[in-house]
Amino acid sequence: MLTNTEVRVTFRCRKCGCEVETHFHEEPFTTVHCPRCEYSYSLMRPTIGEEILLDWEKEAVFHKVRADQSERDKLELTLLVIKVAELLTWKDEGNGHVRAIETLRQWLLLNGVPKPLIELFDAKRPEGSSPTERRK
Repeated sequence: MLTNTEVRVTFRCRKCGCEVETHFHEEPFTTVHCPRCEYSYSLMRPTIGEEILLDWEKEAVFHKVRADQSERDKLELTLLVIKVAELLTWKDEGNGHVRAIETLRQWLLLNGVPKPLIELFDAKRPEGSSPTERRK
């Protein structure tokens, strides 16, 4: 993660004990040499509290958005179940059943459900399968 915060790093050289110092501005990685013995060190920018806090804030926002979406999905599904139940209990010679299936299919289309499931609710009824139709 890149920030505008400058980070100062100071440590003692392993070879000669001289103090080595470097500054990180935006770069995540740097190479520094001991001023006395020229021994080189490769350093990564240390993570500071501010950067950790930003990561936690981003993570919290992500989980909140996901929870809100999940809650919205549950509400939409509940409304669908209520609507389908209402349509199925109509006393209208079977038209409520057809409308319930159409409502369910429309909801599936809007919510990105796999195509085979949508096709299941899109199937044409065979002759004589209507509850109001008398078989000969």
